[in-house]
Amino acid sequence: MKLSAQALRALQELDETGRDAVEEIVRAHIRACRLNGFQPENLERVYQEAIEIIRLEGPPKKESSSSSKYEPTRRYEQYRSPRAL
Repeated sequence: MKLSAQALRALQELDETGRDAVEEIVRAHIRACRLNGFQPENLERVYQEAIEIIRLEGPPKKESSSSSKYEPTRRYEQYRSPRAL
């Protein structure tokens, strides 16, 4: 997957924690697409939205729990599985 110069620059402006969180969001999106039987179409847009989420919500907070998985506080209904509704 090749990102545009703008998306790549925005990704590089994030610190390592932010980049890791963006990658986790993108992987979760791809995993959800495959579980529902289709290939993700526009990963450029998924990266842009993930970067925006990290910028708006700030870097993930380190919690005392053993879970290191970052989850954004916002959810978009169009990304939810029809089975979950």
